[in-house]
Amino acid sequence: MTLQLNIKRSLTGVIAIAMLFSLAACRNSSQSGATSGSSSTSSSEQSDQKRAATLLKKAQKQIENGQTTSALTTLKKAQELDSSNDKVSKLLANVQNYLDAKDALNDGDTSSANESLAKMTSEQTNGDALTSQAKDLSTKAAQLKEANRWYQNAYDAVSNGYYETAKADLAKLNALPSSVRGIKNLQNQGKSLTSQINAASSSTTTAQSSNSSSSSTSSSTTSQTTGGLTDEQTDQVITSFTGTVGITNQSGLSFGVTQLGTNYYQVEVRQNNSSNTVGSLTGIYRYNTQTGSYTKLNTITGKYEK
Repeated sequence: MTLQLNIKRSLTGVIAIAMLFSLAACRNSSQSGATSGSSSTSSSEQSDQKRAATLLKKAQKQIENGQTTSALTTLKKAQELDSSNDKVSKLLANVQNYLDAKDALNDGDTSSANESLAKMTSEQTNGDALTSQAKDLSTKAAQLKEANRWYQNAYDAVSNGYYETAKADLAKLNALPSSVRGIKNLQNQGKSLTSQINAASSSTTTAQSSNSSSSSTSSSTTSQTTGGLTDEQTDQVITSFTGTVGITNQSGLSFGVTQLGTNYYQVEVRQNNSSNTVGSLTGIYRYNTQTGSYTKLNTITGKYEK
């Protein structure tokens, strides 16, 4: 019995030892698997980071070649691979702002264009190719702003009959580069203003020639009407004009009235001689009956001045 009991105890000890070895082997196997999985994950991340870095270089090359739209697509792919890459994120933001500014400029929206360009400056692009392109875009934005100003000045001048002023403003508009769509559109609109100026100038020349060939024969104040005005309308213009300018509507004065535009007239004032046969020119005015503004022709410079 004692022998059998000792044998059983020995077998039990052997089994316990075997179980301990088995558990240890399982633990080592589990640890090995975990280490292998972690190593695999790290390797995948490193691969994505390398691919993102390669795409970043590709995007920079695309920007140098002026392919900013393609660069934007490339940078988005790079960010998907490595969202922690600060260089990718900053360049992506700059490219997006640059393209937004470019679109706004083509739409004639200088305010939005400048806002997008200002965001680029805050990103500090460190003098790369995109920074150079942004500076060029900023210059074009300033030119578009000038184009808007020259066109609006010319439009207002034509509306008020200041044709020489309008011509000068249109010349400045046309001198700007037409590479920006917004500027080109304004230059095309300016052609319509030029046609209006030419038509009005032709009409005024004809009217002045007609007025010069006629003489005043009345001993009292007389008026000459051109441009389809009735006598009543002419009298209304003269009354408004003399009251505003301060010219006394006295005997011996004659007024030649030519309509240049809506509420806008040219008034030629002459003083008849003692025989009322020849009227000496007192002045030629441009007068707006709605605003009460007027200018007088400077016979030396040939320009109308306030």
